[in-house]
Amino acid sequence: MIEQSLGKNYSRFVNIFIFIFPIVIISLQVAGDLVLLILAMMGIFIAISQKLSPFIIKEIKFFSYLTFGYFIAVCLSVVFSGQAQEIAHYIPRDLYFFFAPFIALALFKADININYLLAGLKVGLIVLAMIVLQQLLFENYSMTDRPTGVMNSNVFGNLSVSLFFILLVFFQYESFRNKIITLFSLLSGLFIIIASGSRGAWISFIVLFCIYLYFLYKQKLNFSALSKIVAVIVIVCLLSAISINQRIFDRSFLIYSEISTWMSGSDAPTSVGLRLEIYKKAINNIEDVPFFGYGLRNSNIRLFQDDSSEMGIISFRYNHLHNAYLTNYYNGGIFLLATLLLILFVPLSIFLKENNQNRENPIFTAGAFLTLGYASYGMVNILFGDTYMNGFYVFFLALFLPLASKSRKIPST
Repeated sequence: MIEQSLGKNYSRFVNIFIFIFPIVIISLQVAGDLVLLILAMMGIFIAISQKLSPFIIKEIKFFSYLTFGYFIAVCLSVVFSGQAQEIAHYIPRDLYFFFAPFIALALFKADININYLLAGLKVGLIVLAMIVLQQLLFENYSMTDRPTGVMNSNVFGNLSVSLFFILLVFFQYESFRNKIITLFSLLSGLFIIIASGSRGAWISFIVLFCIYLYFLYKQKLNFSALSKIVAVIVIVCLLSAISINQRIFDRSFLIYSEISTWMSGSDAPTSVGLRLEIYKKAINNIEDVPFFGYGLRNSNIRLFQDDSSEMGIISFRYNHLHNAYLTNYYNGGIFLLATLLLILFVPLSIFLKENNQNRENPIFTAGAFLTLGYASYGMVNILFGDTYMNGFYVFFLALFLPLASKSRKIPST
């Protein structure tokens, strides 16, 4: 029987991994990979022992087809790159999408206790804040450096934003005691997002925060006086951090300065100028892209192989276009771009639809912020070419989509 229970011990075991994953995914190398590998092996064992396929179970088959389809699209983009022999080099980071159906099966067969996830999110943000603070104080970082633990600062900033908002949407449903702990975790999250120095993450944060306020407005909740006070504290801390933080001011002003420099016709290879030049050239040549694209990591080679300008020479060395949508289109054509749009926006439409029917279930809002966050990150960076970004999305989507399908009522904590 598909609904056959695997027992309380199994559910407890899975919930422990749900607690661990948000803590380790961007704080310890390999640890997040290990959690996903164990869940995948558990899912494969269930599939074999119970003769189940994640592609036929109603609650997870849609997720399974989405993720496996994206993996196939990436494989095809490698084949059409003219370097099919390199598939063993490029594909391992995308194996998360291959094993995603079994990860979803392992999670689906457990009785998920969302409180384990919330505890992991809170501890994870506090641990990350401690890591960043330790790097600032004891590793000779200046405030212009970017202390971001074990990974690229842009990835670190983006995933920190996702952790922040997934936790934030549960805030209003928690008890007073848990709200205090959550508030400390959210302030820790705000600190690490600022410290990352990722301007793309800052922009995504502002956009998502505005969307969060819209979600609150649509819920038409009658907040208690205490909740209003806490909300005011959070907003004041946020505005204060933005207004008085010299680092934010300097890097924000640099955006304006670099845009002005690029618009004046300068060939100076600034960070923003390079991105704008890449976008301009990619859009101008978009009609020349073949149906299946140029192959994985060939976008910049095709666009800038004949560009001898200083910006062109630097852009040629990149393996992406600093935009997930343009990069996927150039790498894999309509096919790869379509799979990217499907894996982002179809789940988003499901979460929004469920949210409209039940605005009191934070799972739907959390799922929406997961996909909205990734959609915004893709505007100025790649999405699924990084193992951390891949693993994070697969795990949380595998968790939220089945819960949305079951439409469980999440109790206050």
